[in-house]
Amino acid sequence: MTMTTTMTNNDDDGDDDDDDDDGDDEQVSIKSTTLTTPPGFHWFIIKRERGLSEETLITPENGEFIVSAESSVESSIHPCLKDIDISDSQLKLQNLYTVFPIPDDPGLVPEFWTIHERKIESYPDDGVLKFFDLVKASRIRPIQALEDMLLSEKINLQYYGIDCRAIRPLCKALMKNPFVHTINLTGNWLSEDACYHLNELLLKNNMIHTLVLSGCKIGPKGAAKFHDGISENVTLKTLDLSDCNIRKEGLDYITQAMCNNETIETLLINDNNFDESCSEALQRLLSCSQTIQHLELSWNSLYTVETWKKLIKGFDNNEILIDLDLSWNALGKECVPYLRRLLMRSSPLKKLHLNGNRFYDEDIEIIAKGLSRNKELEELYLGNNPIKAEGALNLVKAVTPEKSPESSLRILDLTNIWANKNILPELQTIRNNRPWLDIRLGGILSNYKVDDPDVQAIFLRRANYEAMKPKKKRHRRNFGHFVLSLSDDPISRGKFVELVEKFQLKLSQSLVNELMHAFDGVRHTVDQGLLKSVYMKHFPNTKLPLEKPTKKRKTKVYYNTLTLLI
Repeated sequence: MTMTTTMTNNDDDGDDDDDDDDGDDEQVSIKSTTLTTPPGFHWFIIKRERGLSEETLITPENGEFIVSAESSVESSIHPCLKDIDISDSQLKLQNLYTVFPIPDDPGLVPEFWTIHERKIESYPDDGVLKFFDLVKASRIRPIQALEDMLLSEKINLQYYGIDCRAIRPLCKALMKNPFVHTINLTGNWLSEDACYHLNELLLKNNMIHTLVLSGCKIGPKGAAKFHDGISENVTLKTLDLSDCNIRKEGLDYITQAMCNNETIETLLINDNNFDESCSEALQRLLSCSQTIQHLELSWNSLYTVETWKKLIKGFDNNEILIDLDLSWNALGKECVPYLRRLLMRSSPLKKLHLNGNRFYDEDIEIIAKGLSRNKELEELYLGNNPIKAEGALNLVKAVTPEKSPESSLRILDLTNIWANKNILPELQTIRNNRPWLDIRLGGILSNYKVDDPDVQAIFLRRANYEAMKPKKKRHRRNFGHFVLSLSDDPISRGKFVELVEKFQLKLSQSLVNELMHAFDGVRHTVDQGLLKSVYMKHFPNTKLPLEKPTKKRKTKVYYNTLTLLI
């Protein structure tokens, strides 16, 4: 739409009293300018005369119109109107904010009104402040106990139910911490991301020597995240990955990392669903590691022949291992020949745990032969196996001085295994010749002795009863007082009966005879000293009665009547 408009405003009166006009002629001219306006624009052409103004609404229809070339203040405010030559008095936009649609707020307005906290560029090395700032920034619930733990030697969060997202702030806080040596996260299920940050901690921290992740269920993928940290760490001594469900895939990563590690001495990988498929990785672990001294493989399924063929090769190539735990692996007769070979070879193995397996008496007989020739083993644990009395006897005989003169064994644990009484001579021999050897049996069958009843104590209690039996109080006597009145010398039986009668004890004749027979002395006498000692042993609180004070009689004075008269 094209529009050409000429507008003239003349002031002929020149009235000075009018405040709205300064008396000058005002003329507005519109040059011939072509302007294309989009739909939605509403233009007002303002016509001014003295004392009044007039607005004309112009609605373009996708056309062009001619406007004034006079400079506009509003065009300077809105860049899109900079090419429109028209004054503010002539141009008025209706509803400016609907003409130019405003985009959705990207979040700038709230940020302008947000008071940001001052960021700390450097934190103390203990990491306390850094941890709480990071969890606050991540909107994670803080662990208040870490305020003290980060200043101690141990972070103990076992069974805490820690949020996996909190591992990252914790690891960041521990990067330069000079106090913490041990991290215990037992029972907290950790994600792959948490394992990644723990790996970063192992790469950068030079203070941690114990990392316990028992029951964290990191799985094979989590174990893969630890590869670099385990390989390159130079301070870690103990790594506990028990009950983490790492399986064969995870064991491959752990084995590869352990072959590169030069410091870890204790590795706990029990209860990780290891079976025959893991035997090759375990063989490589035993062969290549030059630092592992304590290896725990309990609660797995390492019982097949093929597994032990590879394990024994690993043991043959290992000269470092001191403590080996193979408990609860369902080991049976298939493994016995290899165990015998392990015991007979000159290895530095000091402790061997074989608890909770499937060894029977015939298996123990073979193991005992290897044990008798072993010179280095100090502790052997075979408890909770289905071993009977015969197997227990074979094991005990194998460690006697006659069968194993060079044995260094100090502990033979046979918990919950019972033996017969024929093992007693062997135990006595070991007790006399090797008092340092501790044999822990579940018990010995029929190893008891029936003691005869104490006849003397029975008769003395009966005498106490009969002496206090009379209903009338004046006839009752304390038998203990009678015993204390006796001397220590032997006395004939007749005189003993006289003493009983003299003390007025109401004892039956049969009881008196049994007392004299129970405390019989030489030549048919009664041993009074023995009677007193036995009685005081059973009744140590017996004391002589207190002497009653004698009442002084008042003397009556008789006066002679004659004297009174005088």
